Amino acid sequence: MRSPLRALARTLSNKAPVPYVSSRGGLSIPWRAPSGAEAQMRAMGTVGTLFSIVNRTSNATALVDWKLYRKAPSGLPEDREEVTSHAILDLWEKPNRFFTRQELVETVQQHIDLTGEGWLVIGRNPRSPMPLELWPVRPDRIQPVPHPVDFISGYLYTGPDGQEIALRVEDVIQIRMPNPLDPYRGMGPVQSILTELDASRYSAEWNRNFFMNSAEPGGIIELPSVLSDPEWDQLQARWNEQHKGVANAHRVAFIEHGTWKDRKYTQRDMQFAELRQVSRDVIREAFGAPAFVLGEVGDVNRATAEASKVLFAEQLTVPRLERWKGALMNDLLPLYGPDAARMLEFDYCDPVPPDAAARNAELKTKAEAAKLFVDAGWYAPDVAAALELPEMAFGQPGADQDRELLVSLVVKAPTLAPVILPMLGFDVPQQAAPGAAPAAPPAPAPAARLDLHHHVPFAPAPRQLPSYNTVAAPRRALPVAAASESDVDAVRVQHEEALAALLEAWAPVAEAQVEALAGQIEAAVDAGDAEALAALSVDSDESAGVLRRALGEMAEGAAAQMAAEAAEQGVKVKPPKVDKGLRNAFGSELIEIAAATAALLAADTAASAGREALRLLVPGVRGSEVAERVGGFLRGLKNWFRRDQLSASLHRAQNTGRIATLAAAPKARYFASEKNDACDPCKEINGTEFDDLAAVQAAYGSGGYLHCEGGSRCRGTIVAVWE
Repeated sequence: MRSPLRALARTLSNKAPVPYVSSRGGLSIPWRAPSGAEAQMRAMGTVGTLFSIVNRTSNATALVDWKLYRKAPSGLPEDREEVTSHAILDLWEKPNRFFTRQELVETVQQHIDLTGEGWLVIGRNPRSPMPLELWPVRPDRIQPVPHPVDFISGYLYTGPDGQEIALRVEDVIQIRMPNPLDPYRGMGPVQSILTELDASRYSAEWNRNFFMNSAEPGGIIELPSVLSDPEWDQLQARWNEQHKGVANAHRVAFIEHGTWKDRKYTQRDMQFAELRQVSRDVIREAFGAPAFVLGEVGDVNRATAEASKVLFAEQLTVPRLERWKGALMNDLLPLYGPDAARMLEFDYCDPVPPDAAARNAELKTKAEAAKLFVDAGWYAPDVAAALELPEMAFGQPGADQDRELLVSLVVKAPTLAPVILPMLGFDVPQQAAPGAAPAAPPAPAPAARLDLHHHVPFAPAPRQLPSYNTVAAPRRALPVAAASESDVDAVRVQHEEALAALLEAWAPVAEAQVEALAGQIEAAVDAGDAEALAALSVDSDESAGVLRRALGEMAEGAAAQMAAEAAEQGVKVKPPKVDKGLRNAFGSELIEIAAATAALLAADTAASAGREALRLLVPGVRGSEVAERVGGFLRGLKNWFRRDQLSASLHRAQNTGRIATLAAAPKARYFASEKNDACDPCKEINGTEFDDLAAVQAAYGSGGYLHCEGGSRCRGTIVAVWE
C-alpha cells in the first residue's frame, strides 16, 4: 500500500534532478567531440551482434523479481521474513513518474554492459531527505570529483548544452565493473573489442555501398590524352547514366578512346562472410555469452538448450544481479535510516532454472546413501532427515499382518498349502506314501521381513523366553480387572504428557549445548585444526539434572497410578515416595540412568556438529560462518534419537515406579500388557502370566520388554490382579 505522505511528497517534486535535453530549444550544442563512452553506447545501434547480446543480458536482469526481507537472528536465508509494505518498495517498483522498475534496470544495465558503469541520480524534495525518485543518467555525462582524503567529494553532471550541475555523494548511485587503471570509473567488454566492432560495421557499410553507389568498383579508365572540361563532364554523365545503380550493375561498358583497367577485389576476395563470423565470435567471447544467446540453434538439443539456459543465468544474469543487490543494500537502503540498513535486506529471486538431471542424480545418490546407512542399522527417519530426503512412510503397511494371515490359513487348512506356501516363498512338501500317517504342515522358517521399529530388513535369531519360564506355558486369558483398557490407556497418556514436558524443559539445555559447540567450531576452523572437530564435547551435568528430576516425577507418578489401579480392585496400598533428587533407595538406580543418557545425548550432539562442520570446511571459510551454519543445522534436526532416548528413560522410570508399588502391595497375579506396542515378540508375550515379581523384573527391569525388537521404543508394562 502506498504511503499518502510519500505520494504528496512526489507531487511536490515530479521533475528530473538533472537536465536531459538542452534548454536552447531542445537542440544539443556540439561543444565537444563524442567521448569514448558515447562511442561505446552508439556501437549498440550499429552492430547487430552487440545489440543482441546487450539486449538479452539487460532484459534478463530487468525481468527478475526482487523481495525485501527482515533479517533473521540465525542469519539463514530460509529464516527471513518478507516485508511487503515499505517506502523503499514503492520507490523500487515505480522509480519515477516515467519509468517502471523494469525500464530503469534495463536502461542502466545497458549502460553497464556497454561502458562498464551505470549511474542513478536520486530525486528528493528540498523539504525532506527521503529519496523520492530514481533517474538513470548517461555515463558520458557524469564524472566523479576525486578527493585526496575522502576518495570522492561529489559528482559533476554535464547537460546536453554544456551546463554543469554539482551533485552530492548521497545523491548518486554508481554501479560499475571495476577498471584496473581507474578506481573511479568502470570498464566494460565493449572497450576491449572496439576494433572488431569497427571492422564489423565497416564491412556492412561496404556491402551497402556496393549496391548503392558502384557499377564495378575498383577500376581505372586510362585515356590517351587530357580531356577538356566539357569532355570530362560528358564522359562522367554517360558513365553514370549507363552503369550507376543496382539496376545497371554488370552491364558491358563501351569507352571511346579509353582503356579500362580492373583494380577491384571481389566480395569473395574480401571474405566478408568470414570477417563477420570472426567479429561475432570475438564479441561473444568478450561478453562470455554462449552462441545460444544469439539464437544459434543449429546443433542444439533439449539437453544442451537447458544447459545453455543454466549457463546464461549463472554466468551472465546472477553477477549482474549481485551488482544491483550491492547498490541497493549499501547505497539506497541506508538512506532510509540506520535501522533499515541493519534489519532489512534486498534479495532477488533466483533466475537459475532447476537442473532436472542434476536433481535426479542427487536424489539417486541420496537414496543409495540412505540405503547404506539403514542397512548398517541407523534409524531410517534420522537418515532421511540428515540427507534432507522428503518425509515418507517406511515399509509396507499391513505386510506382516498379511503374512501372519496366510500362515494361519496353512495351519488351519492344510489342503491350501500347495497354493499358499509358494506365496510365502516355501517349497510345497511331498505327499506321504499311502497308508502313512499324515504329516503336519511344516512351520515356515523365519523369513526376512521389515522391522516395524528400525525399518531395516533383517532375519531375527531364534528367541528364548526368559529363564523364569524356559518352556512356553499355555497362555491364560487376562481377568477382566487386569484387562481394563482404561488402565493401560492411562499409562500411555501419563508417559506422553511426561515426555512432552521433558522435551520442553530440554530445549534451553540443547540451545546452550549448541552455543558451546559453536565456540569450539569457530576456534578450530580459524586455527586450521580440522582434527579438533572430532573432539568436540559439551558438558552434560545440566542436562543430567533436568532428566533426573523428570525421572523422579515419573517414578512417583507411576507408583501412584499403580496404587490407584489396586484401589479399583479393593486393595489398599501406600505407594512409595521418591524425592526429586532420586537419592533414596527407590530411585537410586535412575540417577545413573539419567547421567548415562544425558552423556550419550551430549556426545551425539557433538558428533553431529563435528560431522556437519567437517562437511562445510572449505579453504578460506571463516570459523564464524561454519559455526553459524552448524548451529542452524543442529536446530533444524528432528532429533529422533534424542526423543527415543528420553522416552525410554521415562518409560524405565514409569515401570520402576509401578513395580515398586507392587513390591509394597499384597501378592497378586502379574500379567504382561503389550497393548501399547506392536512388534512380534511383544505380541507373543502379551497376556503372559509371570510367576513372581522376580520374573517381572527380569522381563521389564529395563523399562520395556527385554526382547522387544523396538528396543528403547517398547512401551510394554505390567498389570496386576488381586484375588
